[in-house]
Amino acid sequence: MHPGPLARGRRASGPAGPMITVVEALTTHRICPCDCFAVLSPEDRVAGIRAVYDLDDALRGWGYTPLYDVHGDLLWKQAQAKNDPTYRGVAVRFGECIYRRLAGSMLHEVLHALSGDVTQANYGVLFGLPYGVPEDVPPSEEEAFLAPFNDGEARAWAGVWMLGQHRYGISWDLRTARDIGTYGFVGGNALVSVPKGFRPVAHIDRQHHAERYYPRGRKLEAQARAWVEARMGELCERIDEAAARGHKSRPRQYPDPERVATAAPRKIGRNDPCVCGSAKKFKQCCAVRGTLADYHPAMSR
Repeated sequence: MHPGPLARGRRASGPAGPMITVVEALTTHRICPCDCFAVLSPEDRVAGIRAVYDLDDALRGWGYTPLYDVHGDLLWKQAQAKNDPTYRGVAVRFGECIYRRLAGSMLHEVLHALSGDVTQANYGVLFGLPYGVPEDVPPSEEEAFLAPFNDGEARAWAGVWMLGQHRYGISWDLRTARDIGTYGFVGGNALVSVPKGFRPVAHIDRQHHAERYYPRGRKLEAQARAWVEARMGELCERIDEAAARGHKSRPRQYPDPERVATAAPRKIGRNDPCVCGSAKKFKQCCAVRGTLADYHPAMSR
């Protein structure tokens, strides 16, 4: 992938060396599964770019490094496996979509930061959560140990559209990883591998035990919406403070959102990373299926 004229400049260095910058991500993007460039109005696209710039500033203002490679799931799994308490990377891009998926993901991360500890890796959320707990946590205390994580995840999921609409005037659906938050509910029979130093928790699986998972998740999210709404002014003030710091430390001058929003997405090359974020080449992924995968559900309001 070669950067276009809007994206040229010295690449920043991230946790794993040279990385894609926010400007490159926004100016070299390809057609996304939801065809945002054609569907959204020019005004909406400008608002989306402004939001991404502001959220990028905020994350960097808190000392994190947003990672804009399209295969964010792979980057997250690698960070989780390493379990490095000094890690400051944040995978924010999960596929090619800018205006729905990237914006939604960055809002989700900023909300995690607002309810977490920004002096710590991953906002203070241990990398083994929510499907594992530290080995020294007694089994009888697993549910209590995971409760703060579940509360934070619910706020970071339910608050995406609320914060997007309030702060940036976003009126279109944003996309999140799933149609509900990712929670650790003790009491099921699902077990997954966890990083060294953690013990797998027998938890309720979202797909196989939806009748138990979804009611508990929706209850948390109802409480989370009330939490976000009651603190919206305070949350925006904290974003303002972080974004002001991040703006001062931008690695280069960012092109105007109006200019970026008019740049049409590139066509998909067969040897490019697939736009769905799988980390496979396009010719080995969505091109084989004959359609662009669109597995990111619309954000529930």
